[in-house]
Amino acid sequence: MAERVDYSGLLEQVELAIRAIRSERQRGTIAGGKVLQGLVELAMPENLAIVSDLHGDIDSLYKILDKLHYDKFLATPQNKLVFLGDYVDRGSNSLGILYCICYLKHTYPNSVILMRGNHESPQEFPFSSHDLPNRLVEQFGMENAKPAYDKLVMLFRLLTLVTIVQSRLLLVHGGLPTDMDLFSDFRTSIAGAQENHVRDRTLEELLWNDPRPKIDSILGWEPSRRGIGRHFGSSVSRNWLAATGTKVIVRGHEPCKGFRVDHEGMILTLFSSKEAYPAFESAFILISKDKLSSILNAYELSKYVHILTFHRSEG
Repeated sequence: MAERVDYSGLLEQVELAIRAIRSERQRGTIAGGKVLQGLVELAMPENLAIVSDLHGDIDSLYKILDKLHYDKFLATPQNKLVFLGDYVDRGSNSLGILYCICYLKHTYPNSVILMRGNHESPQEFPFSSHDLPNRLVEQFGMENAKPAYDKLVMLFRLLTLVTIVQSRLLLVHGGLPTDMDLFSDFRTSIAGAQENHVRDRTLEELLWNDPRPKIDSILGWEPSRRGIGRHFGSSVSRNWLAATGTKVIVRGHEPCKGFRVDHEGMILTLFSSKEAYPAFESAFILISKDKLSSILNAYELSKYVHILTFHRSEG
């Protein structure tokens, strides 16, 4: 789909993806599910694939798509491929990743869900490792970089914040908001998180929070060592699973050996980037409807994590 992308080609793909996302938001539907701004709620897909942080690692993305036989997989609208965000920065081919995910979204709009990571929120929450603007300047020149970046920011603000797979999975990029008042009307809070990010912490916490094992159970959180977001404890996970009627939280945001289980089996952390994190592993989830319908915790879900193998020359 993309090796070295050209300026007009990238902008075309981004614009087509924006149109596809806006269209499903206007309809309020995606095949087998409902869309309410940043919230997608799905019935049980026939097959579900989940890809986490890529960080410009085009080799990992290509390996995953190849293993999925993506053209056949995505041609069935009842199959779903969900990306958890963090497409850019750190790796060598952020622009190639963006080209590919936008191509997938507009070509298979009912099968692909693009979620937002913290690396797709540089204007709301600035951070030092955001190198996407430099990559645009290097590839397209200063004059073209700004309009391209502005178009990408437009895309980023349309990306999904939370995906719920009916009765089973709660998908976020980073973590769970710690405000207990959200539970009574979490759909409205999530749907308005982008517009309300200056007034409340919902967007920040969805994109930046991390689970930790030993957090005061009464307060439920502590300040994050990242300087943005919070660390949240198992009581927060338990409350969100109850509020959404799900069994497992799937999130990315932290490098690991492909996956990690937290909070006594309530959370599965997934990671899909190898290039920028050679000490860790790249993985994805692939699970059928029959298997997913019986999943009760993250330990059981972890059986369907596929860890990629790389030849030594591939890093």
